[in-house]
Amino acid sequence: MNIPSLNDILLGKRYIGIEHFSLNTEERIAVLLIEKKKDELVIAKKDVVSYSETLPDKWDKNLPFFLVVNSNQVIQKEVSGIDAQDEKLLHKAFPNTNWEEFYFEIWRLKAKSIVAISRKIYVDALLFNYKKQGISIAGISLGVCSIGEIIKYSEGNKLLTNHQTISWNEETPIITTNTADLNTTYSINDLTIQNSHLLAFSVILRLLLNGTANTGNLITYSQELHENYNQRSFFSKGLKIMVGVVLTILLINFFIFTHYFKLAEETSENLLLSKSSLEEVNRTKQRIQSKEQKVKNVIAITSSQSSLVINEITKLIPQSILLTELIYHPLEKKIKNEEPIVIQGKTVSLSGTTINNATFTRWIEAIEQLKWINQVVITRFGKNDLNETEFSIKLTLK
Repeated sequence: MNIPSLNDILLGKRYIGIEHFSLNTEERIAVLLIEKKKDELVIAKKDVVSYSETLPDKWDKNLPFFLVVNSNQVIQKEVSGIDAQDEKLLHKAFPNTNWEEFYFEIWRLKAKSIVAISRKIYVDALLFNYKKQGISIAGISLGVCSIGEIIKYSEGNKLLTNHQTISWNEETPIITTNTADLNTTYSINDLTIQNSHLLAFSVILRLLLNGTANTGNLITYSQELHENYNQRSFFSKGLKIMVGVVLTILLINFFIFTHYFKLAEETSENLLLSKSSLEEVNRTKQRIQSKEQKVKNVIAITSSQSSLVINEITKLIPQSILLTELIYHPLEKKIKNEEPIVIQGKTVSLSGTTINNATFTRWIEAIEQLKWINQVVITRFGKNDLNETEFSIKLTLK
């Protein structure tokens, strides 16, 4: 069934219709849940139960409800004529009635009208009871008047409700009361509906169409209920949307702030790093200059003597010995900032490898014979991981 997409945002896509009716002195309710899927109406859930003033928990109380009051507290009369003035039809059906105490709804056919009335105190008590349960009534109808919303979709000329037969053949009575519990199904524009939920469906259709040809003070009241529901729904959903928009804006602002904050932080860190690097370069330069001066001082002292010693030693090295290190005046300890360089004076440190121990011994003896050698001490002699004979000797000069 193609329905205009009216009030989809405020009403949503799930709706509940409830008919209050009396059958053999028993108060019952017929409840129908309709879902809108791809512009079609689908019956999602339905039930008929005794009325105990409490709606079963299986029904979602957050959905819009439309109420049909069709119990024995509603009086319906058929009158001739379809006068546009409600007062004339009311006086025809119920003369000398205090209308301030009653709700009424009028359904006009071609030549006849159905006038349904009920005391306000009864209807208001029903609405108050639903309100206590947290249920929002978005509209209300009396008797069988809402059936006018669907007769144009029906193929026949009569329909059954839970306890009535409604005929729009105006040569016969429009409403006939049935005492039996009837069970019939109808195809309303390809939607299969049981007669027990026909009135509940018709008021849902009225809710979705957001209008009716029926008149009466109950229609005015129903429109107020609909407007109140829309306002509550707008406030609730609008508040959620606003909160969502605000949170989205805050989130976007947070990401933008975080992005630029990181850029600013990185720029600041780069500036600090550049400044720190420049200071470190200057300090390193000063240390290098200091060390260069210390090295120059040491070299100035020992350059002449070291050349003589190195020349004499290297002349005596046989081919079987590979010299890997020669240190003239080795350091007493590691060089530290702001501390003087301490060297082992009159000392030469030699290290290397040999493949001939006898040749190594004769080389040591030759070094001992040099006139400027005071003492020769072998500090290391042994095999390494490559099975080579490594050695280290310390020469003390006179």
